[in-house]
Amino acid sequence: MFDLSAAQAHLRQQGIDAWLLYDYRGSNLFFWSVLGETKTPTRRAFLVIRPAGEPVLVLHTVDQMFFIDVKVEKRVYRGWEEMRALVRELLGSAHRLAVEYSPDGAVPTASFLDAGTAEWLRETGYDLVSSADLFQVSASAWDDFAIESHKRACVVVAGIKDAAFDLVRQRIRRGETIDEYELQQFIVSEFERLDLESEGHPVVQVNEHSGQVFYEPRPGASSPIGKGDWLLIDFWARYPGERNVYSDIAWGAYAGEVIPERLQSVFDIVRGARDAALAAIRNAWQRGETLAGFEVDDVARGVIANAGFRANFHHRTGHSMGPGKRLHALGVNLDNLETHDTRLILPRTGFSIEPAIYLPEFGVRLEINVFLDPVAGPSVTTPIQDEIVRLV
Repeated sequence: MFDLSAAQAHLRQQGIDAWLLYDYRGSNLFFWSVLGETKTPTRRAFLVIRPAGEPVLVLHTVDQMFFIDVKVEKRVYRGWEEMRALVRELLGSAHRLAVEYSPDGAVPTASFLDAGTAEWLRETGYDLVSSADLFQVSASAWDDFAIESHKRACVVVAGIKDAAFDLVRQRIRRGETIDEYELQQFIVSEFERLDLESEGHPVVQVNEHSGQVFYEPRPGASSPIGKGDWLLIDFWARYPGERNVYSDIAWGAYAGEVIPERLQSVFDIVRGARDAALAAIRNAWQRGETLAGFEVDDVARGVIANAGFRANFHHRTGHSMGPGKRLHALGVNLDNLETHDTRLILPRTGFSIEPAIYLPEFGVRLEINVFLDPVAGPSVTTPIQDEIVRLV
């Protein structure tokens, strides 16, 4: 998925002389995402990417076997002094270097360079800047294949959501029972039937369990779903393939004729926070502006805080999504709680928007996926829940 031309264009636009990716025993996720490999060599390695020309890989002679399939120029060293001299030689007259570093450690998912190596580079005379946005435009962006795979997954995942709610609805109408674990396993069986893959387990939570961020139903120890219950489901799946992207949604439903006033009120607040976050991104796009992840989190969190639920929103507003096996990708998160995410929301990147309110008696979380189309702007790729689903 690495786009060398996009990386080099970003280097030139930002006045950065080179991108230096450093890895020790698999420590740098950016390094391996760029190389397209997942291995654990035993010595230090560097990948030098300049604004023009081909990348060069610096590796220890003992580790050559780990990089046989990597199709880039390779330079080999034996000792540490030779290693440092080789890196300096390849960097040439470079002064401003992009590395996996985040000022003040604000963004952990872009902070893989150890302090000692950073000290050596600075002492050698290099000015270090974060590679976070550089990685986004070159290795976290969605190509046309990725967006199409995501859209196909979105259709099927939405269908599974409808089928899950319909199963509960039918059981209740027939006077039969179904519990959280059984519904979870139904969703898993639909993944298998439709040749989808997932990471972890679907979230199925009833009533007070939905107020727990990390509750997971267990066989023989999960709650039944019946009349008068609030049901929250959250699950994600994709078609197998390294260039494919997940669809990830969260929806809520109520098994009763009249929705309780407090439930409806909290639902409306969460929906408002979701819509405000989306509107902020769309408005910025129309103005020709680019927002950072923390700014969008502030918008959604502000809606919930102003409604009196500041302490009941326990996680970031949204996570990065992108090609690859990880549901939570390595691009920008909508986050100013867990981290201060200063990365920009850039064209051809994708993410979730999923604000929530968690109370002792129930929780509400609504999740959509958004792709920042370079022509059309912010595009919602999943169904949007505007009303509580009825299960009666």
